[in-house]
Amino acid sequence: MSEERRKKVSLQMAFQCAPTFQRLKPASLVMICPEDIEVLERQITQAGVSGRRLCRGNQRDMWLLYREEELEKILEKEENRLFFRTMGYDSFSLPAVLNKVRMRLTAHRDGKGEYPHELGILLGYPLEDVQGFISNKGKNYLYSGYWKVYGDVEKARQLFRSYDRARKQMLADCLAV
Repeated sequence: MSEERRKKVSLQMAFQCAPTFQRLKPASLVMICPEDIEVLERQITQAGVSGRRLCRGNQRDMWLLYREEELEKILEKEENRLFFRTMGYDSFSLPAVLNKVRMRLTAHRDGKGEYPHELGILLGYPLEDVQGFISNKGKNYLYSGYWKVYGDVEKARQLFRSYDRARKQMLADCLAV
């Protein structure tokens, strides 16, 4: 892999995953070409996060980069468990949930199921925003940024600003190298 390609992939990951790398968000999604796995693995190790491929694509694979302890806390909350139950989940261990999300994403990709919007909960979106998105079919939101907001707009704006700062810092650090 060329140094230019390695730098491009590192910048992409910094842009997409900075809030997770900087402990502001429990998880992030990143689309990676299979030949770029070496860079992905290095970034995962450096950031101290876990990674799991959720779905294979034609040219890129969808990976979830996450902080295991943060996702386990999310899955311990009763309101989240109730929501996951409505989506067909019966086990709330992190491996079981990630496996079910993976299966649902694959089914969606193959045209055999709906998108697993519960993934938003794992990405740190508030439950009310995920439920609002589903019930409004992505319309009638109050604000839009990293996700569509149906609940607390001011709290979301503050989070979005912190995510923007994290991105800006990580991109600056990558470009300085």
